[in-house]
Amino acid sequence: MILYSIVPVDIVFKNFDYGNEVKYFETEYMGEKVQVAEAGNNQYRITKIISTSPQAYLNPGLQPGCLISNIKIN
Repeated sequence: MILYSIVPVDIVFKNFDYGNEVKYFETEYMGEKVQVAEAGNNQYRITKIISTSPQAYLNPGLQPGCLISNIKIN
């Protein structure tokens, strides 16, 4: 998004919360390596598939955005 404005940047984004930094982890899930982010309540959201297998990208259970639980974080 591009914002064209005469209003200074510090005023436009003065209420922007920079403190919500997302922590990413790499783990193995369903035999494939994935990157996950914490979603709360001991659940994680898949953010990226790290695999060279085309079958991993076709698996709906490994798609980014899926919530998973009971995994071991490295």
